[in-house]
Amino acid sequence: MRATPPRPGSIHRNADFTSPLTVPGGEVAGTQIVRELPPEVALTVWQVLRSVLLWAAEIPGQRGDLFEPRAMEQWERELLEGTFDPDLRCPLAVIVGELAAPEAASPEHLAHACLCVTEWGLGRNATRTALAFTEAAALCRPDHPRYAWMAGRLLRTHGYLREAEQWIKRSVRVAASRSDWEAQTLGLNSLGNVFYDAGKYREAQQSQLQALRSVRKHGLRHRKGEVLHDLFVATAYMGDLDQAEEYARAALDQYLPRHDRLAALAYDVAFLWMKRGEFARALPVLVELSEHFQEPHERVVVLASTARAAAACGEEAVYARFSAEAARLAAESSTGRGVPHALYELGLGASSLGRWDTAEKFLLRAESAARVRGEADVIVNAENALSAVRAQHSAERAELAASRAGKQHSGETLSNRFVVSLRRVPLQAEVG
Repeated sequence: MRATPPRPGSIHRNADFTSPLTVPGGEVAGTQIVRELPPEVALTVWQVLRSVLLWAAEIPGQRGDLFEPRAMEQWERELLEGTFDPDLRCPLAVIVGELAAPEAASPEHLAHACLCVTEWGLGRNATRTALAFTEAAALCRPDHPRYAWMAGRLLRTHGYLREAEQWIKRSVRVAASRSDWEAQTLGLNSLGNVFYDAGKYREAQQSQLQALRSVRKHGLRHRKGEVLHDLFVATAYMGDLDQAEEYARAALDQYLPRHDRLAALAYDVAFLWMKRGEFARALPVLVELSEHFQEPHERVVVLASTARAAAACGEEAVYARFSAEAARLAAESSTGRGVPHALYELGLGASSLGRWDTAEKFLLRAESAARVRGEADVIVNAENALSAVRAQHSAERAELAASRAGKQHSGETLSNRFVVSLRRVPLQAEVG
């Protein structure tokens, strides 16, 4: 026994909630869920999702006849007495039980149950299921900015930038209407990060500046460091490197004496210095960072960046130590997250030392891994570097000569501050 079928056309009615968002069609979500879930649960999960989307699409006050109560109660009992994973069955049963009396259903209970399904899906690599139920949770609470923000953040994490932008823009609007200034700040900050991921660096910078103004206006000091950190990244990619470094200094002031993003900020600043050819500034910070990142996809990038900086400074022993570990991690997950960029960095490091065969090997692997992962920027960079290596002309040679000549930047103090600060924080962080 299952719920009565949705009435024709009702799935799309009254679904925009005064925003560009609409309730997603159940058919599309159903196809994706069936592909990634075991057959014994896929149909049930889709039916529950479609039912909650139907409820969310209807105008409150007109939900009373959406479902046949006795059929829903029977479905709830079947779920509660079922044999598949209770971490999935129980939240599904909560949703169906609430929908048995659709007019009285609690939006909060429905949203919470949807997020429980999201958590279950994320733990089992059922990404599309998790995302669909996160969006369903936000649709159940269209008046709550943090549900929309959560949906946008998760969509961004999994690369759905257009959908993430829609949800986060909604969270900003709803937060402003409810005078939830912290939620508005979080939304503006996250929107900037979505723009950054999409390569829209000017929009990213503008959104982060709005977030910073909100922080200052509403006294949200505990959010200031994170906003300054992300503003630094966006500004750096806009090309205003001196202003970016000032934002980094201000972010460091906010993060001290310790913050869980301090190591990530240190890496981002070191990466900027490497982009500027200031490897002597970056190297001591990167060496200090090497034990602060333990997740393989983060650690491989940090180790490879350290190896590249060491090579550019002529520190062959340091290069050998860090490149060996980075290469080992890359080999363990040949096309994993972070691997294409790490291999590219190792190739540049080898070319700095004139090890043309090694450089070509790393760059070929970087290009191959990037093609598998669809990372177009790494593909282009690796191809350009390969052309230079094959002509025995490294683009890093001038930077190496400058580093060995002892050129130093006037801002060494910031480098030293990161080194000292990193020695005082726990050895766990995330890149970016």
